[in-house]
Amino acid sequence: MKRFIGHLTVALIAFLLGIIAAHLSSYIQPLGSETKAITVEAPAMSPPELSNAKGAPRNLNPKESEIVAEAEHFVCWNGYTHQGCGGMGRIYFESGENHDDLNKIWEQRRETLEGKAYGIILKKKGESTFWTVVFRYAERADRDREKFGRAWTVEEDRFRKYFIKFSHDFPLAKVEKKL
Repeated sequence: MKRFIGHLTVALIAFLLGIIAAHLSSYIQPLGSETKAITVEAPAMSPPELSNAKGAPRNLNPKESEIVAEAEHFVCWNGYTHQGCGGMGRIYFESGENHDDLNKIWEQRRETLEGKAYGIILKKKGESTFWTVVFRYAERADRDREKFGRAWTVEEDRFRKYFIKFSHDFPLAKVEKKL
């Protein structure tokens, strides 16, 4: 009987710990999910030239052109280039940015990245394809722009694309296909 009560006590404690862990997990953000977006009015400026626009050929297949154009639009729309996309829509907020002070965010971001993508990386895992488009830092960013950049990553499965992250200080040496 003591043995039964001991096992029952252990099972009950394990059950309660599981409930507590499940309850707490709804309050804790998983790593890499620091994406915050709200709808705002972005400063209107001239539209950017994307990868599929006229210019030097970049030797991209149609899917790569689509992905690179999306990444270049993301970088422009969110104010990281000297260009601006302007309009109404959702913007990406990084950890530590206060969405109540958009003018400060625009000023800090402006001209920190080159508008054209530097390179692209493709990784396949199971039925998912991970696309990473890398951008070099601009001179204003005050970073080691010959070695590092920022990387925009999405996951694509059979049904849709999911934004994964926008990484800082991505090594340019990891780029598989330079553009």
